[in-house]
Amino acid sequence: MLSSNMLLRNLILLIDVTFSTPTTNFDNRSFGINDEVNLAVLDPAVAARLTENFEEDISHSRRITLKEWNRRSLYERSLESIGWFLERQQ
Repeated sequence: MLSSNMLLRNLILLIDVTFSTPTTNFDNRSFGINDEVNLAVLDPAVAARLTENFEEDISHSRRITLKEWNRRSLYERSLESIGWFLERQQ
């Protein structure tokens, strides 16, 4: 969980040489229905900078265990259910 506000982003870094930043979520809907875009760059300098940015983001986050996740409040679970339902209406 991130402790500060930030934009959620997908980022794939491969061996500090190349990266891909897709809008695609890794689910059947994104691959089969949605129009999605991916950007891939083969540039060690850019990959190194994005690695630094990612590590900075991680330093402002905290690990959530399965036990903590399962202890979410009724309010949080209700919001998730509402979000899940609304997502299916698209």
